[in-house]
Amino acid sequence: MQKINKIIGISGYSRSGKDTLAKYIIEKGYYGVSLGDMARDLTRKRHAHEENPISRINLTETSNWLRQEKGPEVLMNIALEEYLKASKNKSYKGLLIWSIRAPIDADFILKNQGQLIWIDSSPETRYERAMANLRYGEPHLDYQEYMRQESTQIQPQPGIDSKVQMNLNYIKQVSNLKINNNLSTEEFIKAAQKLLKTV
Repeated sequence: MQKINKIIGISGYSRSGKDTLAKYIIEKGYYGVSLGDMARDLTRKRHAHEENPISRINLTETSNWLRQEKGPEVLMNIALEEYLKASKNKSYKGLLIWSIRAPIDADFILKNQGQLIWIDSSPETRYERAMANLRYGEPHLDYQEYMRQESTQIQPQPGIDSKVQMNLNYIKQVSNLKINNNLSTEEFIKAAQKLLKTV
């Protein structure tokens, strides 16, 4: 992979506030790529026959399948190609990649002296946000099932090479910046401004 001068990654559990923080950083002059959006687009196609194609169970399955087929670095390679192509026509402060869920993607950011931000938020808060703002193709779940499906992204599942799997526990551990988001959007952005003074 080609080295990038300035790179930021954002990770966190589902509905922790990644999109909100990403929007703020993009407005500061970064080119943004959502690995979550990539995964959802592909999952909608791969599970188009299902009533709820982008359940987290399907997202996890599709992500694992894609990395097995195309290599563990496939999503990061796509993000990098998009940034380099866009940079030919416009100057950006750097590259922002959010919805980081795989260790190989987190490691790339850190090896390139990037900032890897972990957003923490309570399960109860995230569940309420998720059920109040379902994306098209997401199922309505009770709290127990929501947490069960989330667990498939927290640590590697048996029977599949760990290099191609999501592991949010690992990413939380290695992130070099952390922010809490049991807050309103306005309060969260204020906290982010303090955290990202150098952005």
